[in-house]
Amino acid sequence: MADPISRPVFAAIDVGTNAARLELARPGATGVLETVLKERDAIRPGEGVFAQGMMSPGAADRLVSTLRRYSAVCRRHEARVRAVATSALREARNQQEILQRVREEAGLELEVVSGEEEARLICLGVLHRTPPRTRSLLVDLGGGSTEVVLATGERPDAMWSLPLGAVRLTQLFDTSGEVSPSRLSALRDFAEARLLETLPAALASPPFTAIGSSGTIRALVDFAARDGSCVASREALSSAAHLLARMSPERRREHFDARRADIIVAGAVLLERLVHHLGVDGITAVKRGLRDGLLVDLWSRQDGTAGDEASRLGHGRVFPREARAVGFN
Repeated sequence: MADPISRPVFAAIDVGTNAARLELARPGATGVLETVLKERDAIRPGEGVFAQGMMSPGAADRLVSTLRRYSAVCRRHEARVRAVATSALREARNQQEILQRVREEAGLELEVVSGEEEARLICLGVLHRTPPRTRSLLVDLGGGSTEVVLATGERPDAMWSLPLGAVRLTQLFDTSGEVSPSRLSALRDFAEARLLETLPAALASPPFTAIGSSGTIRALVDFAARDGSCVASREALSSAAHLLARMSPERRREHFDARRADIIVAGAVLLERLVHHLGVDGITAVKRGLRDGLLVDLWSRQDGTAGDEASRLGHGRVFPREARAVGFN
């Protein structure tokens, strides 16, 4: 293995609904990617998008400024970059204007990925090096969308990208402040109806625990488990959702940072409904996700295996409905 200075550096930039993130990594001596640098900026790129259909001028300015800084970091490390944006920019009517500003002012090509590609990258990041016969059910609850993947080993067997997320539902139902019982009921009914419309129920044969890969899921599992573990049962998640909905905004901020606290009720209700709908016993939170998938994807292309890897992982493939009924035994 070459010395660290000569090893290539890969950079993953993820523009989500609630934050923008940068991670730099290089291949290590043991054959795994080693993190060089991580940054997260809670700049709320999705501010106003789901209620108004446009990224606000303030959010656009924050995004461009952040990406200009990320771009400078990548140049300094001579990194090979892939920058992607997910549901907020997918749905913003001023998407092209934002992309042009990023190109001209930050010197970055920001790629707006489809829901299917987002799910594929999350699967690759979370399940990289999973034993080939291991069956997994993966859930990523983001700000604007939720991705659900059924996988064998690293390979996705079926993928869904749902237009449901913690920021989207917070904007639609105004749950950042006090949440009345009627508003909570309306939120729960809305989430449940959309899940019934878009996602098959009971995807996994119990007993089965899903894997959750987003920051919202990690925060909720930590709150619900109360024992420092990374696993929360279905019952614990339901109790957490009810408890958070009854809390004042000030009390929620005692348990979560301010920006997370603003969207946590919507996230908790959505996760509770997802777990019940999927028929799983609970969820295990992990720290890997979309950025890890971007880095693995860049690494595979550097090694000249991009074609095989992309084909094996279903790159660009939309799974037909008949391929989606995958049982777990």
